[in-house]
Amino acid sequence: MKFFPDRFIFLQLGQVEIRWYAVCILTGALIAYFFLNRNMHKIGYPDGTADDLFIGSVLCGLLGARLWYVVFYDLKAYLADPITILQIWKGGGAIQGGLLGGTIFLIIYAHRRKLNVWRIMDNLAPYVLLAQALGRWGNFANQECYGFTVDESYYDGILHFIKDSMFIDGAYREPMFLYESVLCVVGFVLIMIYKHHGEHRRGDMTFCYFLWYGAIRFWIESHRTDSLMIGSLKMAQVTSVIYIILALCGLFGLFRKWISGTDKPVVIFDLDGTLLDTTALIVASFQHVLDKFAPGRTLTDSEKSDVLGPTLEQSFTKMLPGQDVKALVAEYRDFNVKNHKRYVKPVAGVPELLAQLQTEGYTMAVASNKTRSICELGLKECGLQQYFKTVVGCDEIANPKPDKETLYKTFKALGVGSDKAVYVGDNASDVLCGRNMGVFTIAYDWNKDKTAELAASRPNRTVTDMGQIATILKEDHEWTAELM
Repeated sequence: MKFFPDRFIFLQLGQVEIRWYAVCILTGALIAYFFLNRNMHKIGYPDGTADDLFIGSVLCGLLGARLWYVVFYDLKAYLADPITILQIWKGGGAIQGGLLGGTIFLIIYAHRRKLNVWRIMDNLAPYVLLAQALGRWGNFANQECYGFTVDESYYDGILHFIKDSMFIDGAYREPMFLYESVLCVVGFVLIMIYKHHGEHRRGDMTFCYFLWYGAIRFWIESHRTDSLMIGSLKMAQVTSVIYIILALCGLFGLFRKWISGTDKPVVIFDLDGTLLDTTALIVASFQHVLDKFAPGRTLTDSEKSDVLGPTLEQSFTKMLPGQDVKALVAEYRDFNVKNHKRYVKPVAGVPELLAQLQTEGYTMAVASNKTRSICELGLKECGLQQYFKTVVGCDEIANPKPDKETLYKTFKALGVGSDKAVYVGDNASDVLCGRNMGVFTIAYDWNKDKTAELAASRPNRTVTDMGQIATILKEDHEWTAELM
């Protein structure tokens, strides 16, 4: 085993060589994967999504890069000796083909998994620039991506460290790989500033990437003397012009309807305090349990507010430490079921809202910390069950809200993706659940004791009247938590 046996090779194991070019490309890809994985979790995609995208995109990207190079470098020579097409360790790849191959895989994968391809690309595109910046140093190791001949004095000063490697074919050359690497980093910084501080829509991060990369690559190619050609034109400049035109059209909104689509967002509701006014029943049920298991103990005003939202197990563990929680929950549910008709009623404006949304073609569902059977009982007693395609309760999940599992199961039951959805709830745990899933959240603020906590959970919108939701749904939104 030998490290750095020559300037091209990172590691040699017998006849096997690992070149610096491969190390740079793979390291750049891993950097992009790290950020993609973080962002996929942030927007609520299932675990493993980033792994699938990384492996598939890298493999298809390498295939695309190689085929592009073979076609536009010297196709006749490669066809004359086809085995050389497979000899990727000798170098020969083109980023344009890599982008095309990776994008094709991404589109197919997103379609099969019901994910929004633009949302994925927006969360990946800026980091591709970082990967490319590092990958260009692989070109440095291979003595590729160089420009016109220059005088030796060109490398006096800060460029001196690359001087020897830029002596190619008997002359010093412009280090175009270095300029592109630096400009990729600059582009990453500018796009991230725009992402966090500018007003943008879905697709804009992707268009910014292609605009910036197209512009810098066009300039880089104007200096390169080792470019791939199509006739008398430099292939990279042709594709760069296409990138720039498409990017400008996208940023000016010409593709907006196509990107956003015409589908209405799926609307998912919490149950207690959102659809049904169950406060009186919840308080009565808890007091009933206290009367039986802790005679003389009365719910305080603070406890009456605190029990609205958490699971029964969480509330009873806090309220009656040391008691048999299963027995407490069983007694609560028995009383609760028997007294639904007596206590429960729809939240003001809910029947009218649901009827309107159904007429307008919205798909609706319920995702609650109550059991499914109790949810369905309450909806039936109030005559609301016909509005919902599915109901998911706490007995169907392992991790209650604010974990995203409740919403994840809801989307799975509906057979739709989560990229165009709204979650409506009245509790901070509802909002956090929606944010963890990456969906647009609407907080129904009816309990003044919870207003500050609700605001701190950072919902996309807050309403004090359920009828306001119909108006919000008609607005032009991306219906995801990260785009306000």
